[in-house]
Amino acid sequence: MTEHHAVHQSDEHSDLATAPIPKLVWRYAIPTILSMVVTGVYVAIDGMFVGHYLGEVGLAGMMLAYPVGAILYAVGALIGMGAASLVSINLGLKDVARARHLLGNAFTLCLLAGTGLALLGTRWSQTILIWLGAEGEVLTSAEQYLFWYFALGVFPVLAIAFTALLRNDGRPGFVTLVLILSGCLNVLLDWLLIVVFPYGLAGAAIATMICQAFTALACLQHFFTKRTRLGINWQQMRLNLDHCSNILRVGVPSFLMNLYLSIVLTLHNMAFLWVGGPIHVAAYGVVSYAEALFYLIFEGIAFGTQPLFSFNTGAKRFDRVFETLRLVIIMTLVTALAGVVFIYWAPEYLVYIFAGDNSELAPVAIEGMRLYFWGLPFEGLILVGAAFFQAINRPKEASILTGSKLVLIAMVLYLFAWLFGVTGVWISLASCSLLLTIWMVYTLTKLSKKLTNPMF
Repeated sequence: MTEHHAVHQSDEHSDLATAPIPKLVWRYAIPTILSMVVTGVYVAIDGMFVGHYLGEVGLAGMMLAYPVGAILYAVGALIGMGAASLVSINLGLKDVARARHLLGNAFTLCLLAGTGLALLGTRWSQTILIWLGAEGEVLTSAEQYLFWYFALGVFPVLAIAFTALLRNDGRPGFVTLVLILSGCLNVLLDWLLIVVFPYGLAGAAIATMICQAFTALACLQHFFTKRTRLGINWQQMRLNLDHCSNILRVGVPSFLMNLYLSIVLTLHNMAFLWVGGPIHVAAYGVVSYAEALFYLIFEGIAFGTQPLFSFNTGAKRFDRVFETLRLVIIMTLVTALAGVVFIYWAPEYLVYIFAGDNSELAPVAIEGMRLYFWGLPFEGLILVGAAFFQAINRPKEASILTGSKLVLIAMVLYLFAWLFGVTGVWISLASCSLLLTIWMVYTLTKLSKKLTNPMF
């Protein structure tokens, strides 16, 4: 590595301890939010292609299949966010050698996990879908989708992990560019593989996985060049038990956050099939696509500010840690409240985007949006709160927040479904999120008083 690149990287990381927090949030969070918005746009376009060209069967099939395939993203987040937090903390401690070994071990873990999940997923996907209640045309399309998702599963694991690690290495703008190009490619491939060549949900899955491969390779190449102090070599790829256990320990909250999405989608699908029907699963698909746009913005805020939290935690600058947190909370609440206003003002526009002019589906989806989205601010706060705990190396609090949500939603969802039918299914998630937000605010207040001056 040249002296110029070494000095540049050193300056990048020293800025995390000295530059004004609003400036750093702008530099790191805004590009990440933009990249997540781009991701949200192409997720939405993906839904538009499925909804308009494959109809209710396509939407229902994707809603049943995607939560199963999303385990790949959860594992990528487990490894990537765990490693990213530890790499930043060790850079804050000026232990570059340990940071490099952590990153190399993360690469090896991604390769092993992606290969293992590919073998398991292609073998057992049909069995899982049948257990979830899929049958007939919905089962056939969902099975085709999952086969290709898992067959190419190493790419999303690498993509999720190394977008986080590259962003962490001072290249948030480049990550944004990669995701924009990937999004454009996804639109083109969706059109080719769903419209021009009618491959159905299999085409949608192949399009997504090709884009994940592009993202993974574009981000990985940085760590095999001289532009970084964190270059990967064979020695760093050799697994170290201590490094692996720490990566997985710190990454568990991200795994649970991603797994939570899959489990929540699956539980809602099963509950709607129990007290409603396939039309409610399709309506939930429309709601979920709309929610994903906002959820990805929350993730952009959380992922973009993770280097600030982790580096300053390692440097013992807790005043800067909580100053960053205040800005993050404000950004999250403004985004969520703007989303709630728009959704309640014009839900029919969102329904038309994802379902077209479907007179049977539209009223069900609009009613679902009005019952579901009042909890959006709480969802955003829980996501950024769990990411904050993880970033400052407090995985216990992060895991309690995300793990208890899984348990609580499972209980409340089926209790409310039994008591209130379809309406109960729609309102259950927001009710759980409200309770957990109260606990999170209490915990953050105690932690702030313990580490620095009171935050509130």
